[in-house]
Amino acid sequence: MPPRTVLQVNKFHHPRAGAETVYLQTRALLMEHGHNVMDFAMEHPDNIASPTSPYFGPRRSYDGSGGVLRRASDAITSIYSPSARAALGKLLDHERPDVAHLHNIYHQLTLSVVDELHRRGVPMVMTLHDWKVACPAYTLYTEGAPCRRCPEHGVHNVIRHRCVKGSRAASAVAAVEATVAKARGSYGRVQRFIAPSAFGAEVAVLGGIAPERIDVVPNFLTDDELATAGERDTSAPVLMYAGRLDATKGIRPLIEAFNNVPGTDAQLRIAGAGELEPEVRAAAARDPRIVYLGRLPREELFAELRRARALLLPSLWEDNGPLVLLEAQAMGVATIVSDRGGPPEFVQEDESGLVVSPQDVPALTRAMHALLEDRALADRLGRGARARVERDHSAARHYEQLMLVYDRATGDG
Repeated sequence: MPPRTVLQVNKFHHPRAGAETVYLQTRALLMEHGHNVMDFAMEHPDNIASPTSPYFGPRRSYDGSGGVLRRASDAITSIYSPSARAALGKLLDHERPDVAHLHNIYHQLTLSVVDELHRRGVPMVMTLHDWKVACPAYTLYTEGAPCRRCPEHGVHNVIRHRCVKGSRAASAVAAVEATVAKARGSYGRVQRFIAPSAFGAEVAVLGGIAPERIDVVPNFLTDDELATAGERDTSAPVLMYAGRLDATKGIRPLIEAFNNVPGTDAQLRIAGAGELEPEVRAAAARDPRIVYLGRLPREELFAELRRARALLLPSLWEDNGPLVLLEAQAMGVATIVSDRGGPPEFVQEDESGLVVSPQDVPALTRAMHALLEDRALADRLGRGARARVERDHSAARHYEQLMLVYDRATGDG
């Protein structure tokens, strides 16, 4: 099969969050294998260079500013963007790809891009970075617990429970967006879906996607990331959390559990930003063993991970497949994860980490204490984690799986 021309579509064309990391790494991986890669995103001053940037859609921030008319216009274009579709049409007039790979497209680009690609007969693959296909609020989590109300009983539930930003208006927009997508058959026009975890595939089925159209392809690490794990020093009893600081990530039970860990030498180092930052700062002020690092550049985050006995990801909601989990495992870091969502697929109990119930604070405390007290155990689990990542999450393995998905989408497989 000769190299393809692949259109990569993501609303941001710069490093921003996990979806953008996957998008940009996939783009680089395709280029390394000789494919011609076209980009489509929205205009933004932080965008990296792209030959197709003159065709990018207009920038939209949806920051809630402006008067009533501006907010009404934003609401409409966040559901369906004629301007994004028109911009993509101009790019497709210039060059037609063999396959389009969609990533994070909601709100700024919208599912309008699916309609344009379908009209042009371009086969599509869509990576499910979140739970939007089944949940208007992305999370499948409401009022402190996992939720299935919208996919099982109707999207009016997102309004009833104010799932989006605690706002009835914002939740109504999300409900309309989901209703429009279903009415237009948007997801039915996508040939293949990529789920980064088996749990993600289950969510896609919950959202109405036929199982035979879904491929489970885990995220990957680049060769450089696997090769430059670096030396580690786990002599100090240090635990690490890295991620968003919000309630769904289990920050509160994390701090509560660590407060119950005995001893004065143990340390919990927290990196990230979010709505619970004041609570994290307050916890650090009360307990000198807790250190708040703020949001860290990747290089500094990796340096922190290299001195940690374990990475903690005690999410209350059902996470997908966080890249930081793979990044830590590649460095030989043991992990403690909750038993919800995708992460338990990537952590084998007593082989590469420990799995606990996110609401069982005593169990989380015991898991922390075990790795703080037993450096040999932490190092053994870390070695198991490293071996698993090398086997299952290499760039070569991911590329092979991705080509099979493209083949199926284009009818060649």
